[in-house]
Amino acid sequence: MSRLSKLLSLIVVLVFLLACNFVTQPIQDAQNLAETAQSVATLIPVETLQALPSALPSFIPEETLQALPSAVPTIEALGTEITDALDPQGTPLQEWNGIPIMSQATAGEESGGAYTFKVSATAQEIQAFYDQQLPALGWSQSFESPVEDEGGFLFFEKEGSFLTIFIMPSEGGMLVFLTLA
Repeated sequence: MSRLSKLLSLIVVLVFLLACNFVTQPIQDAQNLAETAQSVATLIPVETLQALPSALPSFIPEETLQALPSAVPTIEALGTEITDALDPQGTPLQEWNGIPIMSQATAGEESGGAYTFKVSATAQEIQAFYDQQLPALGWSQSFESPVEDEGGFLFFEKEGSFLTIFIMPSEGGMLVFLTLA
């Protein structure tokens, strides 16, 4: 696989993960709101609920209602998340969501529901690390894909959760992208 095709594959995976996050979060928020509304409705008298629509304008400033559409993420914001994932700057974690991070990691950053880190290691060393560490944590390899010098994918499964590890070359080492679904 050429470096460009790997980069494009990564971008597609990241955009997919970001899109999934932006789709599922409003659904979860709506479910939480419905549960809250149901709980409130059982506690508040019907007369109070009927009077609520006329009272709302005094509770919520007009500026707040007008600002709601701007809360939706823009293409520029999505582009920034992808750029951040390709060049993590923070101090690397020791583990992310129970997944160990290699001690050789030089930088790491969470972005869009994924974790990216830079590491001074070969693709094969990264594969060996996760092939050793993850089974001890209950993960099994769900699909074997050979990792080459240019990188590759690793796929693990545990109790209905899926971990994808994407490895690609970067300046001075490799980039590792961890995603959980």
